[in-house]
Amino acid sequence: MDTRELQTFVTVCETRNYQKAADLLQYAPSTVFKHVQTLENELGVRLLIRENRTLKITEEGKNFLPHARAILSEYQASIRKSSISTASLTIGGCELNVEHSLTDLFTGFVRKNPGIHLNLITSPNASVPDMVRSGQVDIGFYYGQSAQHRELETRRMYREAAYLVSSRSNPLSERKKLHYEELNGMEFVYPHDSCCFVRMLMPELEKRQVKLKKITFLGGMHFVTREAGNSNALTLAPEHALTLFDEIYDLVPLDLDEEPMYAWETILVGKRAEMPEVKKLLDYALLWR
Repeated sequence: MDTRELQTFVTVCETRNYQKAADLLQYAPSTVFKHVQTLENELGVRLLIRENRTLKITEEGKNFLPHARAILSEYQASIRKSSISTASLTIGGCELNVEHSLTDLFTGFVRKNPGIHLNLITSPNASVPDMVRSGQVDIGFYYGQSAQHRELETRRMYREAAYLVSSRSNPLSERKKLHYEELNGMEFVYPHDSCCFVRMLMPELEKRQVKLKKITFLGGMHFVTREAGNSNALTLAPEHALTLFDEIYDLVPLDLDEEPMYAWETILVGKRAEMPEVKKLLDYALLWR
């Protein structure tokens, strides 16, 4: 059980709002949701539920809340008394990687290696290789082909599919077996042009002469998904994030009669590949999934 998950749960209970809790904790809303979900999975109960768009604490959540506060209080007291030094490892990746899909990996690694502290830095996916090359991060997690970065040590972890999603109020969300051509004239939002999934989607649409009204946001994924939910625009969601987008933003995948887009989750390591902490994380990540 991670103290960050406990603090997130307590903060959500106090604010009764994922966005407000995210603002207070300086997390993305997706991270707040993931922390609560992980805690629920560990406890085997639902702690929070949504009813008529209102966030409510379940009876199990009410019972667990004082225990969570007590654990946090004891942990904070022990930190104040402790002077244990730790090694530090800086990790880079896009928001959906670092703050959602890989949080279980990082949490498990820290539990297994309590003497290593992880610093997590988010950036557009395309910036991750440069962050590794420049030494800004010790190790990067990147969506894309490893062959593009021959000067870096690269390892493939797993293949991820991505889907077009929209709000439930979008008329297309109820249609069965849509074709790309039926997306003509729709709005499309995404945080960065360099996203590998966007780079796969656009040539396919051009081939079919599909013209989207495209809006690019140079910001976090939660800004884009909020806009998609409010404006009936389309966006792209990696498979692991579909439940997250449905729960927080009320976005659902479109039933397209097309193959999903795939990209590899790839680990990038530069001149710090020989660091013991980097080797440990690399070994752990390759066995993680």
